[in-house]
Amino acid sequence: QPEALSDDTVVIVGGGPVGLLLATVLAFYGVKSVLLERNKATTKWPKMDLTNARSMEIFRKLGLAEGLRTRGISNAALLGVASHIPYTVLFSSGLSRDKPITQWSHPSVDEYRKGIRKQNDGTLPLEPYQRISQSIFEAWLKESCDANPLIDVRYGWKAELVQSHGYDVKTIAANVDSGEKASFISKYAIGCDGASSKVRTGLGIPLDGGPTPGYVLLVHFKSTDLSRLQKQGQFWHIFFIRDGQMGGAMIAQDEIDTWTTHLFLPPEADHSSISSEDAVYTVLGGMGEKYEVKIDQVLVRSTYRPNIAVARSYSALNGRVFLAGDSAHQNIPTGGYGMNMGIADAYDLGWKLAAVINGHGKKGLLDSYELERRPVAFMSVERSKVHMGTHGAISEILRSDPVMVDANCDEGRRLREEIHKHYQTHDGENKDLGVEMGFHYKSPINIQDEEGGPEPVWEASRYTPTTLPGARAPHVFLNDGTPIFDLYGKDYTLVEFCGQIDRGSSFLVEAAKEFSVPLKHLILTAEDNAEKIWQKPLVLIRPDGHVSWRGDNIRDLEFAKHIVAAMVGSKMMVSSFNVAFEGSGSDLLLAQKNEFVLEKMGDFQA
Repeated sequence: QPEALSDDTVVIVGGGPVGLLLATVLAFYGVKSVLLERNKATTKWPKMDLTNARSMEIFRKLGLAEGLRTRGISNAALLGVASHIPYTVLFSSGLSRDKPITQWSHPSVDEYRKGIRKQNDGTLPLEPYQRISQSIFEAWLKESCDANPLIDVRYGWKAELVQSHGYDVKTIAANVDSGEKASFISKYAIGCDGASSKVRTGLGIPLDGGPTPGYVLLVHFKSTDLSRLQKQGQFWHIFFIRDGQMGGAMIAQDEIDTWTTHLFLPPEADHSSISSEDAVYTVLGGMGEKYEVKIDQVLVRSTYRPNIAVARSYSALNGRVFLAGDSAHQNIPTGGYGMNMGIADAYDLGWKLAAVINGHGKKGLLDSYELERRPVAFMSVERSKVHMGTHGAISEILRSDPVMVDANCDEGRRLREEIHKHYQTHDGENKDLGVEMGFHYKSPINIQDEEGGPEPVWEASRYTPTTLPGARAPHVFLNDGTPIFDLYGKDYTLVEFCGQIDRGSSFLVEAAKEFSVPLKHLILTAEDNAEKIWQKPLVLIRPDGHVSWRGDNIRDLEFAKHIVAAMVGSKMMVSSFNVAFEGSGSDLLLAQKNEFVLEKMGDFQA
């Protein structure tokens, strides 16, 4: 017999980082979940290796940021990286050379924090990024979910079908060991089950996109041969030129003994003919001969082919089923947007779903999920293409005679200088704050300024501080050193920079009470720097830190009711908002695929 879940329980299909975080967000807002994951343990693959600054702000909101950082550095057996170690990226023609061609010098967490504290102008995030392997990230998050009484974690259960059941959703799953079947009836189900999502394909939601040229042989291994591995200096990533093009990369997972190489191969190459050791040596050799290091243990090996794709819809069954993470979009790894996009999906969908289940949110709030998040997916896909193009341009620089890149002559020095200038000019990978937190959500739950006016010009490389409705409000330290973010309420927050004028904030407080919307009224006095950066004396903040409304005053109770009604999604969605994002990278998404086939995928993607 189907297990009928209570109306305040959500079924989550997929127990990777996105599903685990979604369950965590729902629990944060008092909503229960049943989480089904086909694997019996968290991933052994490194996958993601950077939780970006915006994701760390989300974890701070949930009270988890320091736990994530501590888990990343407290145990030498883990893969995380200590806060004092810089995030240096090297570009090399091979480790047999004495030094790299050039490098990006990303700061350590400690140095990033100092810069944030010093530059209190709203342009920087509150939290620095954190290097931590997905294998640690997942295990840490699952431990947290296992301990949460609102989350029922069921690993070893594979979802087979999600379908309509009257006004509800029926999810059918099977135990991977016994084959035992179980079904669940719920008000909502969420597909967080990855690129080959059973939820998405079962509901007939097509993906637009396809694979990029070539594929990657990944080798994850242990080695303490630091004198050879770090011959050209300490690094986080090191990219290697091979055969006159970008041919491979290595990631330092913990700065101790755990590494991952990526050997880039053409589609027709037979990876089975390449041993794991030879794959590592070939990557490290770059343009020269194979460069051997002492490998203590090969942990895992697999292949993957980067895909670019976005689901044509993020919901189905009249807003009862939603997609998040890789089930909704896939990115090229360059830039690290994929996993961090999934984190943002989980938080956005989580707070909106919780608001509806808890009674103060309306259906329009759930409709806004796709309207807001899908354009961001297209934007990140485009930017990851730009980063990939930065590496791809190496073949054009070296087109005349690649072997000259190491020559001790004028031509060799010219080529190395050109590569240096190229990477210093195109250095946005892992530092484009405009992509990570500078996007503006456009949907009816954000009430646009009455006076209109131009939007700030969006730049990929920087975050422009603004409280334009739909934008992430700027981080700023107040006079006593407290981050304004830390004073937000759990739900909505009305920030008022208090002067001698009655601006009608009491009307909004009264309207929120009438609609039973949880609202914190934060009054700030004599905060001239913050008020200047925040641009308006009244700013209404959503649970995710984005702006819902701003203004100089609230003229009466009826106007306040209009604001509250819109921000909780009780206004009807208008068709003009439901448009696909149009951008320069749309050529990547011309393929219309009813069935998305993953090619050259090993266990890494399982």
